[in-house]
Amino acid sequence: MKYFIYFLFGVVILVGSSVAKGATLTTHAKHILWSNLDSIDTKYHAELQCLAENIYFEARTESMTGKAAVGNVTKNRVLDKRWPNTYCEVVKYGPVRESWKTKGKDVKDEDRVYWPIKHRCQFSWYCDGKDDIIWANYELTPNKEIIEGNANAWTDAVKLAIMITGYGKLAIEDNTSGALYYYNHNIVYPRWADEKEFIGVEGNHTFMK
Repeated sequence: MKYFIYFLFGVVILVGSSVAKGATLTTHAKHILWSNLDSIDTKYHAELQCLAENIYFEARTESMTGKAAVGNVTKNRVLDKRWPNTYCEVVKYGPVRESWKTKGKDVKDEDRVYWPIKHRCQFSWYCDGKDDIIWANYELTPNKEIIEGNANAWTDAVKLAIMITGYGKLAIEDNTSGALYYYNHNIVYPRWADEKEFIGVEGNHTFMK
């Protein structure tokens, strides 16, 4: 595992440490995840969950092609030396600040906790200040009724994560021609877009490298 520590205007950018925060899965979301990972070697489970969460939160309303494109950009970053080499590190990549729970305390380096800085992450969902919950069902209703749209999107994300990584029996090729970047062209036009090579548009996202 790569381990990076950068200092930028007093902010630590740290990958490979204990970075706090992750998605919360409802009961049915957990069932979907573990039923699909049942035949996959457990050593890949954490990585697959990180990729699936990124696909879900970044592209859950997109088609399967659009979801796959987001997943493939994540994979392309894992394979590119400019980013960390694990899916979880790539998804969480960005500047962080140490939690008050460990800052200034007599704590081992590996036990220190860091929080991502709001709106500074590579993938916006990870540090937008909102609770990241995969609502595949309503938890407080008597029968925990399934939320069909979310459950289907999460199922797609998990299955695509398995195929994109190649950790299962089926694998799919990169449908982005090596894209390393994308943005939602309905919401923003990032300043870096003029410096990148345009690849194409899929759903609500423009892909570049």
